[in-house]
Amino acid sequence: MREKERELSVKILVILTGGTIGSLISENVINVKEGASAKLIEMYQEKEGNDIEFEVIQPLNILSENLDPSYWEVLCDCLDQVELNQYQGIIITHGSDTLSYTAAMIGLCYSHTSIPIVLIASNYALQDERSNGFANFYYAVCFIKEEQRAGVFAVYQNNKEENIVYLATRLKEADTYLDQFSSFGSVDFGKIAENGFWEIIHEQNPARQEMQVHTEKWRQEKFRYIKKVLLIHSYPGLDYNSILLDSGIGAVLFATYHSATVCGGTKQCPVEKFLKKCKGKGIEVYACSFKPVEDFYATSTELLRQGVIPLVNISTEAAYAKLILAYNQPIKDRKTFMNKNIYFEILPELIMKK
Repeated sequence: MREKERELSVKILVILTGGTIGSLISENVINVKEGASAKLIEMYQEKEGNDIEFEVIQPLNILSENLDPSYWEVLCDCLDQVELNQYQGIIITHGSDTLSYTAAMIGLCYSHTSIPIVLIASNYALQDERSNGFANFYYAVCFIKEEQRAGVFAVYQNNKEENIVYLATRLKEADTYLDQFSSFGSVDFGKIAENGFWEIIHEQNPARQEMQVHTEKWRQEKFRYIKKVLLIHSYPGLDYNSILLDSGIGAVLFATYHSATVCGGTKQCPVEKFLKKCKGKGIEVYACSFKPVEDFYATSTELLRQGVIPLVNISTEAAYAKLILAYNQPIKDRKTFMNKNIYFEILPELIMKK
């Protein structure tokens, strides 16, 4: 870090929510321990001294696989009470399992933020020497200090020790073998190191000027989780008869195969029968991710004919979070809302070479 910057008074709010980064290992069992993530600040001060003023709060303390959208109420209420002009940035520590879902929700809810909000996680508990938790925290601080870019991001060190900066609404769930995250569309936002931030210039990424216009708060009310969204991943042999459509479901979201198709179901309950059941209960059905093309497979065409609403060029995580907001905010035209870019969750049209 440059000496001049060391003299600056930088204040960062750290919001702890649990997860691996907030866990301890005891008798070969990993579990959350309140305040465990606070060790990140001790480790930072040992390395850099007291050049940062950290303020710490912990509204949640859960393993992120236990997260349900009602916990987003707590996190959003916490962020709603923050006076943003008091801080240079905010770091949210989180579990890795559902990081991509929470990142999408925070990115959508706080698209208007005037300071950087950075989500981080860890592949192992901090006491494990293999952990990248401190690296993720350290480079989140670097990103806030060096870049001062308003927006919502995630920082995560990959297995090549590259510190990747992701747009929050494009973060994809980590793979189950290498525990590596990726960006929807395969283009990351940038990389951060001790000597600076490198933004990846690409037609899929928003320019700095484009990001500066996202300053208007669209959310009209506090987020309250009342209407549920049922997320269905397609797989061969999916039995739609096994899916319970209770009264609390506001919408169904199909996570399609890459070609915008879904499982056709079984002879006893084909997908068309399931869609009619949804329609009879007044439940709208969406599917992601479609591409803006003219030609569709016969099965996709049938979905559209049955009234399924296509969501174009958006990740499953972002579509799920956005639908939850659409059905839990006073939004009259949900279809228009779902097709409007709130925080770069919808990628630009891909130009395919013939």
